[in-house]
Amino acid sequence: MSFALLLLNLAVATVPDTYGAGARSMGMGGGGIAMTADPSAAQINPAGLYEIRHPILAVGAAGVIPTMKDIPDLWWDTNRDGTVDENDPPLQYSAQVDNSVGGFGGIGRPLGPRFAMGASFYIPAQRLLRFSTVEPALPNYFMYDNRTQRYAVSAGLAAQIVPGLNVGAGVEIVPSAKLDLALTIDAQVVGSGTEGEELSDLVGDVTVDVHELNADVVPGVAPTAGLQFHLGEYVPAVKGLWFGASFRGSVALPIDVRLDLQANISAEDIGDLEPIVIAALLDTGLTLTDHYVPLRVGMGAAYRPGKILNAYADLYWTNWRPMTLNVARLTSVNVTAPLVELDDAIVDGNPYDVTLTPVWSVRTGSEFLLPTVNLKNKFKYLKTAVRVGFQYEPSPLLTQGTTSAFLDTDRLGFTAGAGVEFWDPLHLFNGPMHIDVFGQFHLLASGTLPRSADTPTAGYPVAASGIPIGGTIAAFGGQWTFEY
Repeated sequence: MSFALLLLNLAVATVPDTYGAGARSMGMGGGGIAMTADPSAAQINPAGLYEIRHPILAVGAAGVIPTMKDIPDLWWDTNRDGTVDENDPPLQYSAQVDNSVGGFGGIGRPLGPRFAMGASFYIPAQRLLRFSTVEPALPNYFMYDNRTQRYAVSAGLAAQIVPGLNVGAGVEIVPSAKLDLALTIDAQVVGSGTEGEELSDLVGDVTVDVHELNADVVPGVAPTAGLQFHLGEYVPAVKGLWFGASFRGSVALPIDVRLDLQANISAEDIGDLEPIVIAALLDTGLTLTDHYVPLRVGMGAAYRPGKILNAYADLYWTNWRPMTLNVARLTSVNVTAPLVELDDAIVDGNPYDVTLTPVWSVRTGSEFLLPTVNLKNKFKYLKTAVRVGFQYEPSPLLTQGTTSAFLDTDRLGFTAGAGVEFWDPLHLFNGPMHIDVFGQFHLLASGTLPRSADTPTAGYPVAASGIPIGGTIAAFGGQWTFEY
């Protein structure tokens, strides 16, 4: 069983994808395709679930503090007069990513001598999920903001085909949403009936009537699969040498928004004008891909004799090319109004042109096992492990147009961790207990997004020729695990 060692007002992290699953993996670089052998395998490589030979339950907490570079003052229509010019006070804007804290854990158990099952989860502490969009003209770190503010659950089943060969399959579940809104706006303008009256003499009254508001949260499912092969099972000279491969399918999580708006405008007693009522109907469709889980293929090797040293190296290919960013886009519009035809005159106000590309990333880590200490008390023994790791993740953002300011850059991650194992002194379960802690430091490579214009342009720096990119991310947490 697991317990949160750290309760932090921190963390913004897609824990399974970016930082790893389970405290052991998080201290060793966040990977372990051929190494994983606990409930975190449901998110790393479901084949590793077979290595669970006793029921196991784990829960922990993780926190992350991102610190992004400051954004210079920007041009914007801050005085809201409809134009961007020297009369607008500069917009003091921050692209800082939120801090938060999240809980993670998992459960697993064998199913006879040939099968095992398990599940792993990550849940943000402040919320189960957050749906939000970005303004493409303003700087934003689209890979680290809203993507991290949502839960993720994975479950899988593994089997041993022949000695030394494990296979597994499962699903990763993430949320999506649909929103329907229908309302009527009644606007009435009443005059005194006096000929030649001024506009200041008119009296207005506006009523907003919301007829329908429906919000549905639905799950999206990405399939997962993997295998682990112990070469040492057949070649004793390389005992402890494992190979692994993993696959996760893609799933896009669109948010469909339908807005049904009726505006009734009436006017009476305005000079010599006859009373008039104008009804306009607006039926609009909006869509955005709030979260995108990319197709990812991984392969790795591990040396895991479990005596003095365990080590692994993973190589991942992630296909970001089909990703649609979380920008609200107008998909359909139908305006019904007397005297005017507006359908063709209404266009989307958030245009952007972005090219994303697949990337290759690397994760590697090692675990050093200290000699076991036998204890003459309820703890029985003490096993200690020290862990280090490294990861490199290049940016998938290849190019973008002049109307957007999406920020991203290559990321280097350095990790460390430690763990202890001893017999459960509380007698809650008849088995060993593990306490693991980890810390990570991620460095976002420094860069600049060129942004300069001869005249004031929305989203462009007032007194700089570009927008700085880069920063750091600190992550840490812990986990408490029972086998029984």
